Amino acid sequence: MNSSPGVILKSRFVMPSSDEYQDFISYIDRDAAKVNEKIVFEENDSFSVFYQYMDYMGDEKKQGALFSSTEDIINAEQKNSLKDLFQQAQENGSPLWQDVISFDNTWLQKYGLMDESGQVNEVQMKNTVRAAVNEMLKAENMMDSAVWSAAIHYNTDNLHVHIATVEPIPTRVKKWTKNLETGKWEEQVRAKRKQSSLDKMKSKVANLIMDRTKELNLVTDLIRGSVNLKKEKGIDLSTHRQTKKIFRKALQQLPSDRSQWRYGYQSIDEARPYIDQIVDIYLERYYKNEMKELDILLDEEVEVMREKYGEGSKYQNYKQTKLDDLKKRMGNAVLTEMRDYQKEADHRLYELSKSQRKYQAPMYRQNLQVSKRLNHALNNLNYRLRKTYHDFKKERNLDEFDRMLDGYDR
Repeated sequence: MNSSPGVILKSRFVMPSSDEYQDFISYIDRDAAKVNEKIVFEENDSFSVFYQYMDYMGDEKKQGALFSSTEDIINAEQKNSLKDLFQQAQENGSPLWQDVISFDNTWLQKYGLMDESGQVNEVQMKNTVRAAVNEMLKAENMMDSAVWSAAIHYNTDNLHVHIATVEPIPTRVKKWTKNLETGKWEEQVRAKRKQSSLDKMKSKVANLIMDRTKELNLVTDLIRGSVNLKKEKGIDLSTHRQTKKIFRKALQQLPSDRSQWRYGYQSIDEARPYIDQIVDIYLERYYKNEMKELDILLDEEVEVMREKYGEGSKYQNYKQTKLDDLKKRMGNAVLTEMRDYQKEADHRLYELSKSQRKYQAPMYRQNLQVSKRLNHALNNLNYRLRKTYHDFKKERNLDEFDRMLDGYDR
């Protein structure tokens, strides 16, 4: 089994003060008399041939011809314009970014980009490089500011593509850096690119050459289809014989705030094991054959990725990442059903409460009338009592007055 990766990306940058920067500008319009010189470079040193890719400009087969984002072959006039832009970039402090993409020729032949004689499909290769560079520039926010040129280099054991990129008018942030030669601190444009940007560039190359669109779409369909399958079968997890008890246990562990019912949220940590158990039961019961097919496809893709990137890459993570994606999608589908179930339960409770209130309303109104009549009667009674008391007091006072008069008579 061939363990070497199909595609390798090596990247670096040089600053405007570097001699290599100026050497590259000189190579852009190098004397055409030297175009067929033999390139000599140290083994495994891709950058030692970086500038020499211009030497092939005069080859009648156009092998190694300089190309850009818009031109398949850059002519003399365009080379002068390109040189001016690179000089402008140097004067304005832009780094020169260098990328070398190297390929395993056997891998290129396997996927139809190179024939048995070693001739590469240059049209497809250049379009692949353009797409890859654009991927990197987008990730680095340099899509509208960068200028780049590239060339396919044949004169090595493995085919190489060399790419040089600058910003004539730099847009990247500046930082203070100590010059190792002078010992002085200088303000320089930030040159380091994110590793994720370079990874996207490399992946774009590999994915375009190894067109696995059909296989990857099938993986995606199998993962997404599992959620739709539940709807098509009309499965009710809250009443299903194998899941109804687990369903209720999960509900008991969920937070009261239903907006938190998302599979990836920490707030459902207590319920997640029950949700995973429901997903496992469902997939085993209704999706067994499809899961076997998915497992085979994922193993195939892992092998393809190993072939792309080599043993040192993280290709093994691909399968687990896709299975985690399936678990997340299914978990959210279960939570959606739980949310609907709880809404329905709340609605039934509300309707029951409403019905009870409606039943109790006449009695309430009757009691209210009784209460009003009773209060009226009590008020009347109080009035009578007060009147009686006042009458009694008045009569008593009259009796006392009569007795007093009687006393005077005596």
